[in-house]
Amino acid sequence: MEKLRSVRIFGIAVFDLTLAVAGTVIIMVLCRHFHKYNGKKPPLINFIIAGILLAVPIGIFVHVLFGTDTTLNYRLGLSNKPKTKSK
Repeated sequence: MEKLRSVRIFGIAVFDLTLAVAGTVIIMVLCRHFHKYNGKKPPLINFIIAGILLAVPIGIFVHVLFGTDTTLNYRLGLSNKPKTKSK
C-alpha cells in the first residue's frame, strides 16, 4: 500500500486523489440513479463533474475534522506539515 501511495505530484499522493475522485463520482452517480425526479433525469455528465469538483473539498474538510496533517492542508494553512517517514 505504501508503494502505491509513494507516487506524488506536488507532494499529493496520486493514488489517494484518484480513489477520492472515483468514490465521490460513484456516490454522485448512485444519487442520480436512486433519486425520484418529476420528469427527465439530468444528464449523467453533470453528476460526474459534480463528483470530481466535490472530491477535493470533501477531502480537505474530513482531514481537518479528524486532525490529519496533509500536504494540501498544510499549503492551505489548515494543518501542520505532515511528518515524513524515514527509510
